[in-house]
Amino acid sequence: MCGITGYVGGRNATEVLFEMLKRLEYRGYDSAGIAYVTENGIRVPKDRGAVSAVEKSLDLKGVSSNIGVGHTRWATHGAPSQINSHPHPDCTGDFVVAHNGIIENYIQLKSELEELGHKFKSETDTEVVAHLIEQYYDGDLLNALEKTLARLQGSYALTVLSSKHLDRILVARLKSPMIIGFGVGEMFVASDAPAFMKYTKKVHIMRDGEYGEITKDGAVIFNDGKKISVKAQELDWSVEAAEKGGFPHFMLKEIMEEPASAEHALTSIAKISEVAKKIAKKKRIMFVACGTAYHAGMVGKYVLENFGVEAEAEVASEFRYSTAKTVNQDTALIVVSQSGETADTLAAIEEAKNKGAYVLGIVNVVGSSITRVADDTVYIQSGPEIAVASTKAYIGQSILTTLLALHIAFSKEFISKDKLDGFLREAKSLPGKIQKILSDNNLKSLAEKCANTRTFFYIGRTLNYPTALEGALKIKEIAYVHAEGYAAGELKHGPLAVLDEETVVIAIKSGKNLSDKMDSNIQEAKARRATVLTVAEYGDIKVPETVDELTPILNIVPLHLFAYYISDLKGLDPDKPRNLAKSVTVE
Repeated sequence: MCGITGYVGGRNATEVLFEMLKRLEYRGYDSAGIAYVTENGIRVPKDRGAVSAVEKSLDLKGVSSNIGVGHTRWATHGAPSQINSHPHPDCTGDFVVAHNGIIENYIQLKSELEELGHKFKSETDTEVVAHLIEQYYDGDLLNALEKTLARLQGSYALTVLSSKHLDRILVARLKSPMIIGFGVGEMFVASDAPAFMKYTKKVHIMRDGEYGEITKDGAVIFNDGKKISVKAQELDWSVEAAEKGGFPHFMLKEIMEEPASAEHALTSIAKISEVAKKIAKKKRIMFVACGTAYHAGMVGKYVLENFGVEAEAEVASEFRYSTAKTVNQDTALIVVSQSGETADTLAAIEEAKNKGAYVLGIVNVVGSSITRVADDTVYIQSGPEIAVASTKAYIGQSILTTLLALHIAFSKEFISKDKLDGFLREAKSLPGKIQKILSDNNLKSLAEKCANTRTFFYIGRTLNYPTALEGALKIKEIAYVHAEGYAAGELKHGPLAVLDEETVVIAIKSGKNLSDKMDSNIQEAKARRATVLTVAEYGDIKVPETVDELTPILNIVPLHLFAYYISDLKGLDPDKPRNLAKSVTVE
């Protein structure tokens, strides 16, 4: 999942490809590689590490080629390594593929291809694409691509080189970005425009389902077997703005990617079902994490408790010095981490493993430390987050902890199969509902009214108490204001003393759970002259209706956007909040 580049024309392709890859480094990656055509076939130099380091180690001085593809990888299937780096060849080396996205049915396809005699070298899902093209090739390269695409389930942006067709690059897109750049006597392809904006701003932004081929003279593109008219449009972007996809900050870009993050998380249902059966056999279930990830763990705890299943959630830095002493082989520890490198979480795992506990990791970074020490891992699959404050990864984490809770409750026979299936059907509507929330223009005007507020209280009950904590944390992180998340029933036990006309209270009321109780808390805040904004189906901040157990996932979305707008209105950089780091690797 990161950056794809391709070039065909009169320049030295290897130099252009690495230059383009460097312009995509902001997307995050763990390895890099290129494939280029020579008189003796296709060469595929690649390795783990930074683009510049890989380029230097490969020593491509003197290499001359006018066509090739490049790739920076963010591992999703298979740990970061030289063999798992892209591009990937087929058995013969005649077809080489670079891919962004996730092939969901790759295990089935790989098994089928192995029975036909294909030999796989990597652990990636991508390699099946190269072998499928090899299998279907009968002299017509485009036809082989069409047959291959018909077999793929999931998402992809693909580039394909063939030693049998040395003048062209095949391209295809489904749910993963791909842009074609038009030069004079040369053509470019990339997953994002800044890769080639030095050379051209004339582009065709591929749509889902499009595929075709590019040569130095142009592009031929098809959709559903029919050739389409391709008209290049001129991009009015600076390179810096283009790196953010036209957004002013990475954080806003990542918030807008939350529907995709939700969709990716939902592809893990089969794995979730598998590990839930193991966890259901344990007497004690604990969610352990730090910061935002801890709030996602709390969501899982509350969903379980909503069905009558006992569960706990604890901050990792506290767990290792207290609760860890009480765990044993009947304990299941569910650790949540975006980076997979959080020091306190790793220490908590060590303590728990020493006591014989089962450990499940829910992480975003493939091959990270947590994945190596956990008994099982479920990947968030949100792609790299550049902004320090987590948004889209939190959506993925919360969906996974919720799905896990649902499946554990089913495995323990606290809910029926029909009820589980009903929840899963509703969960599949989350990406569309998140998109609807992000289209609400009212959030910015609300933020403008609150931009000078110095104190915020976020309140919620049970399932949405974690939402209150996460909403407060987000605005605290990036807007540098005093914000507290509270269980709404605790207002009368202290916070009411400091509420006044200069305080904003954000009440998370969505769902049927304890709605009447929340109304009472809202009136308490208004009686102290605080400004109250409600998050509800018909509130000041509107969210679509869903089942109570899924409301935390929808309710946090507008709070992410609200915090972003406040930060931006104050002239701050939401991508790099002061004193904070993306991955906390020290205790």
